[in-house]
Amino acid sequence: MNKPISELRLVGGKLGRLGMSDLASEFISECDGTPKGVMELCGKLSMIAKMSTCDEYWHEQVERGVQRAIFRIEKEEC
Repeated sequence: MNKPISELRLVGGKLGRLGMSDLASEFISECDGTPKGVMELCGKLSMIAKMSTCDEYWHEQVERGVQRAIFRIEKEEC
């Protein structure tokens, strides 16, 4: 079940930059490193990425990460 992005933006606004990054750190530290755990982490972090749309600067940072991921993924295509 996904939360609407409008609700995630409200939560992101409430948490603020530090709260969103703290939540991401919490999720990362909870990850057990197994393939299943890492994929679950991807889902959790995707929610924070959507939350970041409440803050232009934080969203820019997320987009920069997306671009770096795309660059890395494209290396796999060769």
